[in-house]
Amino acid sequence: MAPPFPREARCIREALDRTDPQRRAEFDRDFQEALKKVAEDYDTGHIDTVLDDWWGAAILAEYPPTEQEEEIKARADRGDFSGLIHIDENRNSWREDEHGNLWRTDENGDLWRQSPEGKREKIQARTNTSEES
Repeated sequence: MAPPFPREARCIREALDRTDPQRRAEFDRDFQEALKKVAEDYDTGHIDTVLDDWWGAAILAEYPPTEQEEEIKARADRGDFSGLIHIDENRNSWREDEHGNLWRTDENGDLWRQSPEGKREKIQARTNTSEES
């Protein structure tokens, strides 16, 4: 996972300049065009649009995907989403294990499991009740 990267024109430009000067030139053109639009209509949203468009490219330039991340992307491109996070109808995220079970901890700290067949159940915590003598 890449460390936080500032969403600032200077940082985006520097990252592209170090890794891909041709793309940096494209960023410069887009940024200058946005500045001209701002001078015309005083809407600074033009700059935000350019920063939004180029921020991801700068992150990828500065922190290229690892071999493991490339493998995960290739699997997902083939339709294999095993081991990734699943989002349910209530926008809850579930993590898949190697057996196809989905797991999540709710806001109360309770652990839930959903089987590959779709059955959801709350998992009771196991406690050691033996007493020392």
